Amino acid sequence: MDYYVKDIALAEKGKKEVELTLGDMPGLVQLERMYSDKKPLQGIKITGCVIVTYETAAFIMLLKKMGAELRWCSDNKYASLDDACAYVASEGVPIFATSELTDEKYFWCMEQAAKFPVEGKDFAWPDIIIDDGCDITRFLHEKYPESYDNLKGTCEQTTCGINAHHNLKKEGKLKTAVINVNESITKSKFDNIYGSRESLIEGIQATVNVQIGGKRAVIYGYGEVGKGCAKVLRGLGADVCIVEIDPIMAMQAKMEGFEILSREEAAKTGEIFITATGCIRTIAEQDLVLMKDRAILMNMGHGNMEVDTDFLLRSGKFEVEKINEGLKKIKISQERSLFLLADGYLINLVGGNGHPPRVMSITYTNHVLAILEILNNPGKYQKGGISRMPRLLDEQAARLNFPDISEKLTILTDEQGKYLGFTKEGPFKREDYEY
Repeated sequence: MDYYVKDIALAEKGKKEVELTLGDMPGLVQLERMYSDKKPLQGIKITGCVIVTYETAAFIMLLKKMGAELRWCSDNKYASLDDACAYVASEGVPIFATSELTDEKYFWCMEQAAKFPVEGKDFAWPDIIIDDGCDITRFLHEKYPESYDNLKGTCEQTTCGINAHHNLKKEGKLKTAVINVNESITKSKFDNIYGSRESLIEGIQATVNVQIGGKRAVIYGYGEVGKGCAKVLRGLGADVCIVEIDPIMAMQAKMEGFEILSREEAAKTGEIFITATGCIRTIAEQDLVLMKDRAILMNMGHGNMEVDTDFLLRSGKFEVEKINEGLKKIKISQERSLFLLADGYLINLVGGNGHPPRVMSITYTNHVLAILEILNNPGKYQKGGISRMPRLLDEQAARLNFPDISEKLTILTDEQGKYLGFTKEGPFKREDYEY
């Protein structure tokens, strides 16, 4: 059964919030107009493992209207919205997520989301997986490898999730065709850069009341999330510095006017620390013992693996004081205390409302287009392979989410098209072109 009991009031609240959110999700609205009557996902079993926000609820409802049979869980143990979950459940979609889960319940939810009841036998596995962070993929690979026998494909939406899928591939363990939604241009720019720069500050200010201007902010990782964070913090007057392992990323940061710090310099001089790497223990014991009194730690990467929360919260070495739901004060010594936001989980999601609806509309539009691509062109995507979104679909995602811009685009003449080597319909860049 669902993780939710019938709660009419909570579901009604969630419904109103989702309807409000849809007002700035034009891509999903357009897709519903295109496909709700045609039902292209009829008979397709889809398991989703993505945090349940109002935007996610709108996405789930779209997939349902397109004919899919759905079961859903969250990749995040703390940040799903209960009213959004209750609304989805009230619409007949089995959903296994709440605003707070134990580790045991978290994995139980994944298992329930992957098992579809079938008359005459125990259950059936999904045809399509929508994953965030490779969480349910790793769980099923380890516990139920047989679940991949008939899987048609997986859509992955995060950087660390794609890295994890690539690791499975290197080890010869990847059992499904994967479409890399994360690195589609529209998703990458909007979710990772533009979304991060809008949602970061809301998460910080909702958790800890602190002046950002004038403080030294250290960002670990100058990938696209790091870029978005760096730009918004500089706009607020912070002295923004970057810690990097990649010389090319460090070069980009330097050319944008950001100071590059060694790990030790960062730990000793920073006042606000933000991880955005997708790697474990980005901020570890060696850094934490060097930090100034009242330094603030938070994560914009994935899960709670980037700041070493085991050392801070569970080693028993420090006195931990809960200030509010998203803020803990950790006494390192008599002279120094650190502040940890959201227990090291995503500050914009756990502390705030996450990315704005338009940003998630683009991400979820890409998922829909990727699912249809897998189903319509099965021979193109082989098990054990990882593919990017075709550029033409990326362009379609941009058109669907910005119809006002799409109407004003210049149309190539035949002569121009021949010279450039493109058709009037697109795609307008090579598949390997880097925006």
